[in-house]
Amino acid sequence: MNRWLTFILILGLLSCKDFNFKKQSADEILEQELNSINWKEVDFYPTFQTCGIVTSKAESKTCFEDEIKNRISSRLSQQKISSSNKERDTILVDLFINAKGKISIQQVVIPDQVILKNPQINSWLEEAIFQLPETYPAQKRSVPVALHIQIPIILQ
Repeated sequence: MNRWLTFILILGLLSCKDFNFKKQSADEILEQELNSINWKEVDFYPTFQTCGIVTSKAESKTCFEDEIKNRISSRLSQQKISSSNKERDTILVDLFINAKGKISIQQVVIPDQVILKNPQINSWLEEAIFQLPETYPAQKRSVPVALHIQIPIILQ
């Protein structure tokens, strides 16, 4: 019986050398993980308290954009906005939301005919953005991240 046990033990030890175990360092594992992440997309868009609990990326994006559009539309509706009669004019608002949730306007693209008829429209847009409620930042893997986003506002 001892012979068989010794034989099996020696056979087991000799066969272990055929396995090639590669030890990975923590830096290699971290690099592989970082390379597998798509850094151009967020897991959740910024949200407001009025959005409640969001459970998906699409839901967070919709609530965030709708809230901004509603606030801007509400502010602009207080003014008598003149736009071209032929078609709807669209204002493009480029926003930057930092990792702490602070929103700033990066650029506003307004058609020339709208600016000519409404010279104060930039200040009205700034007021609307400034009056937004507290913003929770975008998230990537549960970590707050900064985000650039463009919101179209259609004038009617």
